[in-house]
Amino acid sequence: MIPLQSSIENLKGSFIQLDRLFNEKGFVLGGGYEYDHGYYDKALDWEENKEHQAYLRIPVTAVSGSIGTRKATLQIGKPFILKHVYQTKSDDQVSTGLISGSFNQFAEPEDPDARVESKWIQRGQSELKKLENHFQENFSVE
Repeated sequence: MIPLQSSIENLKGSFIQLDRLFNEKGFVLGGGYEYDHGYYDKALDWEENKEHQAYLRIPVTAVSGSIGTRKATLQIGKPFILKHVYQTKSDDQVSTGLISGSFNQFAEPEDPDARVESKWIQRGQSELKKLENHFQENFSVE
């Protein structure tokens, strides 16, 4: 994990506004978000084999309301770059029952904190700069 300095860190805004700004720059709210915190992710290795492993991740925390609701207010945390190396072989920890197979279909990362190559750090910094510029041009305190 590589933490990055950012001008958007600590900004607060409505879920609707922040979600729109993140989405316009290709960030998606990760599916594992909780009511009080989550992460906006952007894959950095888009030209690779579609098995994304390098990400720019931006944490958000709900300061009021619940993430995903219209009335939520979010605060942006410290962005970071991370790399997950996924297993290519079977995962012994995944159960394969009929019912659980439809829910537990994804293998655990082989190395969730793999070394991040400099090309992904550079691309992450570049993507963060684009996002910061987008926020500077379009963010307004509601």
